[in-house]
Amino acid sequence: MSFLVLPPEINSMLMYAGAGSAPMLAAATAWDGLAAELGSAAQSFSSITSALAGEAWQGAASTAMVTAAAQYTGVLSRAAAQAQSAAAQAQTIASAFESAVVATVHPALVSANRNELVQLLVSNLFGQNAPAIAAAESDYEQMWATDVAAMVDYHGGVSAAASQLTSWSAAVRGLPAQASSAAAATPVGAALNSLAPAASSPGLGALEQYAIAAINGPTEFLFGRPLISTAPAPGLGGTVSGGTATAPLTLYGGAEPLVNASVGGGAPVPLLVDTGSTGLVIPFQNAGGLLGTLQLGLPSGFGIGGYSGGINYLYATYNAPVNFGGGLVTSRTPVDIELFAWPASISAAMNHGLTFQSYFAQDGAGGVLGVGPNAGGPGPSIATQALPAPYNSGLLINETGQHPYLQFGAPPTNLNPIATFSGSPIATLEIGTGPLGAVFPQYSVNAVIDSGGVEGTIPTGLNAVPGELISVFAPNGALLYSYLYDGTYFPTPSPYIMNTGALPFLEHPVYISYSPGGVGTTTFYQ
Repeated sequence: MSFLVLPPEINSMLMYAGAGSAPMLAAATAWDGLAAELGSAAQSFSSITSALAGEAWQGAASTAMVTAAAQYTGVLSRAAAQAQSAAAQAQTIASAFESAVVATVHPALVSANRNELVQLLVSNLFGQNAPAIAAAESDYEQMWATDVAAMVDYHGGVSAAASQLTSWSAAVRGLPAQASSAAAATPVGAALNSLAPAASSPGLGALEQYAIAAINGPTEFLFGRPLISTAPAPGLGGTVSGGTATAPLTLYGGAEPLVNASVGGGAPVPLLVDTGSTGLVIPFQNAGGLLGTLQLGLPSGFGIGGYSGGINYLYATYNAPVNFGGGLVTSRTPVDIELFAWPASISAAMNHGLTFQSYFAQDGAGGVLGVGPNAGGPGPSIATQALPAPYNSGLLINETGQHPYLQFGAPPTNLNPIATFSGSPIATLEIGTGPLGAVFPQYSVNAVIDSGGVEGTIPTGLNAVPGELISVFAPNGALLYSYLYDGTYFPTPSPYIMNTGALPFLEHPVYISYSPGGVGTTTFYQ
């Protein structure tokens, strides 16, 4: 060890410099708090499930639920014990450090000894200081020995404490999988399904929903997975063949493009493919829950974001891989993980609920994959740009036909481009109203070409009336899309920048190029 040969000037300075034991004591307090929370969650989870099985809920479903819940309780208890062990060892290490500091010679004493030696040597013209010099050197050697002894004891104590501590990452790495296996291995869902005829009774139906919510809440929070699934789990459909990589799209409500992907250790979830935003934003429950988020390491930053329509949220930015399936996986890339959300207004709360999940439930999405290179947020970067080359250069969104899909990489060579816009997704479009406007557009407007904009907006300045024909052109005269206002398409009147919504994507394949960096281009095909 280097401290065995370092002089006391160095060893003493290193021990007395810095923040001391405070960071380790803070870590011990944090681990102790986490242990308490996990222990409380285990106790509450066990209490809820036991009460349900012992009183109101009897039968096959109850027995299966108790069996599965016991496995979850065990997982929570082991995690709590691991956190408690980490807290105890952090406290031990902090105490060892404090003892080592007390045993180490103070740097001021070492400095005083060296200064005394220099003065004795300078004034030792006739050798009269020889005894004092020898005494100073003897004191210095004793300081050296004292520091080395203190450091040896410190190193031994810390090594012993560390040897008793299992890596937290190693301890929790398998927990989500164990939780998922527990859910898969038990017949809870099947047993509940067997209750469907009986659940036609309002009382039994309400009891079943209460039981499901009570059981799923803690497991979704901690592991990002429900114990009792109420819907089929989405799968990953990505494929890589040669230089082509694709992933299937689902059009929720006939307009919202969703692609399935998993973030970090989370389960696959549908992500809204949104050209009107930049960055991947996902609630922590969909990134593996609390334990899955812990496995991602330390966040690189925190912030507050929001989406138009009324949801704001606190997020932490983590580096995590994004998996589309079939080997199509990004490197670790910045992902904004939502920690807590709140509605921006009372009307937003009434229309969309109080949470991030409830806000995007209307889109069928569990997160947002923003792919607009010039959208300015809310995320820091486009996740698909972290795919391996050549799949990271752009993205084709093809919602036409019976099998919509995403294609990653270079622009398509089998389609005919009709218009290209620089500065994706912001563009200048030409609009015509009425029969004459279908030939000669009368207005020029700024617009967001937004695949996630549902039915978009229409400028209030057009004074459009229901049933009126609206035609939207590129600056080169190419017709991008047209509709009957409040007849075949229902955009919201707005005095702000126009949002195209989904219609142009439903009528044309659209390629988003990430080049040039920070600007990007959008190309429509036919």
